[in-house]
Amino acid sequence: MSILSFFRKSAPSAPFAGDDAARMKLYRKLRFQSFIAGTVGYSLYYVCRTSLNVVKKPILESGALDATQLGIIGSALLFAYAIGKFVNGFLSDHSNIKRFMAAGLCVSAVANLLVGVLGFAGGAGLAGNMTLFVAFAVMWGVNGWAQSMGAPPAIIALSRWYPLSKRGTYYGFFSASHNLGEFLSFLFVGAVVGIFGWQWGFVGSSVAGVLGVAVIVFLLHDTPESKGLPPIEVLTGEESPGQSHDHGSTSDLQRSVIRNPFVWVLALSSAFMYVSRYAVNGWGVLFLQEVKGYSLALATQVISVNA
Repeated sequence: MSILSFFRKSAPSAPFAGDDAARMKLYRKLRFQSFIAGTVGYSLYYVCRTSLNVVKKPILESGALDATQLGIIGSALLFAYAIGKFVNGFLSDHSNIKRFMAAGLCVSAVANLLVGVLGFAGGAGLAGNMTLFVAFAVMWGVNGWAQSMGAPPAIIALSRWYPLSKRGTYYGFFSASHNLGEFLSFLFVGAVVGIFGWQWGFVGSSVAGVLGVAVIVFLLHDTPESKGLPPIEVLTGEESPGQSHDHGSTSDLQRSVIRNPFVWVLALSSAFMYVSRYAVNGWGVLFLQEVKGYSLALATQVISVNA
């Protein structure tokens, strides 16, 4: 099986044989599972993304890296994430969202684990400053690209499983996953680092990522059609069975989005908001420790309130 065929959108299955009541029961079960998988799975994506933000002071105190190097490493993730979010958003529209989202979190978990292992190697004197810096930056860049495979399939799951009349509401609920993940990351990773050391913070994040992969694999579903159900518009009565469902090809719809100036205004607005958001997320814990004298536990608790 090629990589393209592995990630290709699922083919329709044979129509569900039960009556209307059984069909709707199955639909409600599958859509709820997909919603939970997308929300919980993306929360655990965030644990794998923000682990570095918690461990900066312990790394500085160990002498493994300096503040400038940590800034570059963090930037490697964010630039890779920005480019990857654009590319993978387009690819996700054509993909099996379960496999796409699980694969991204799996790579992110491995990247965290490798960074933790590299940290142990540096502490044992097996790797120097420059070796650690380059290896960390590469791994964190890979992590950034993998992180960009999280939100698009989770959001696409909402469009595949929820009708237009409910989509915005459930997207609002889903959006809490971002903040839940940041909250969990600051508290969970902070506790692990405080007890075991900064290297174990990355290892703990990788374990959280593996749990997220399991949730996605077992609960996320690709399309209603792949489960023998009609398209979501027909299933929920927004379109009649005999009505044409040809809304244009996915590629045509994507091009229309790119040509929409309001989308670019929203994108730029979000980008500027992220500058302040990631300033707090990325450096808030270290600021409270260095400038205000907070302990790691107290600093992570304070910044978790922001999430």
